[in-house]
Amino acid sequence: MNPHHLRTFLAVRKRLNYTHAAQDLFLSQPAVSRQIRQLERELGVRLFEQIGKSLHPTDAGETLAREAEKILGALERTAEAVSAHRSAEHGRLRVGASTTPGFYLLPGLLGRFHARHPRVDLHYAVENSLRIEQMIVRNELDLGFVGAHLAHDDLDLERLVDDEIVCFAGPSHPLAGRRRIAPRSLKKHTWIIREKGSATRQLFESWLARNDGETGQTIELHSPEAIKALVGAGVGFSFMSAHALKDELRRKRLKRLPVTGLRLRRPIYLVRHTDKHTSPVMETFLAIVRAALADDRKRARSG
Repeated sequence: MNPHHLRTFLAVRKRLNYTHAAQDLFLSQPAVSRQIRQLERELGVRLFEQIGKSLHPTDAGETLAREAEKILGALERTAEAVSAHRSAEHGRLRVGASTTPGFYLLPGLLGRFHARHPRVDLHYAVENSLRIEQMIVRNELDLGFVGAHLAHDDLDLERLVDDEIVCFAGPSHPLAGRRRIAPRSLKKHTWIIREKGSATRQLFESWLARNDGETGQTIELHSPEAIKALVGAGVGFSFMSAHALKDELRRKRLKRLPVTGLRLRRPIYLVRHTDKHTSPVMETFLAIVRAALADDRKRARSG
């Protein structure tokens, strides 16, 4: 199979429209249609079907989409492995992180790396842990930093640092004045929580289920900063990494809640594809990350 035809197929699968796919690929619409027909002849199956005015992938098309992403990802990794012998002064670095490391741990380290290596083409994505896993598998990212133990067979995980999950509310919230809060009593209050797929949410809900607690009325948000704003306004309470709440707790804009038995710690992991060649650019950035974490551990011990 021609890799160019596979990329064309994936573009049509994404857009479900030949004209829009052609625009994305800078090809003519007839050229896109011709490549899809040639691919169907080679495979002996229909990849798309027209139902009314809508284009839909067939079951065979869905299977090809999954496999084509793996094939193209492997081809990209092969090309990267060959070109990775260049120095760390040039090249590309694609980093992705789940919310806690993405917002509160990595930005400063990426800034330090960029200042030292301004010619490296830097790409950064902050998504939930599940999305980071998918992007690593598809070779859309070189390195991932997540707060969940991902179970995909093609991933290597390295434990970097520990994180603590805490409950918090605004100073005016009814829970803020309590000296002790039973997990089951949280159900009576509004929860401001992250979307499904968030490692923080999964971890807290698992703990709650083990401690006879239940969720109450919920408001889902993708942004931790939006969650903190709503909680600070007294709309409800939430749970989050202690890293993310450092400034607000210190300034007493938010208050940590003494939930009975809540001792939730989790690792932050570095994630790589098992077949991924570690380029000089990647090694240089990881050296900055590890040095910074080592300094933080020294300060914590001395403090």
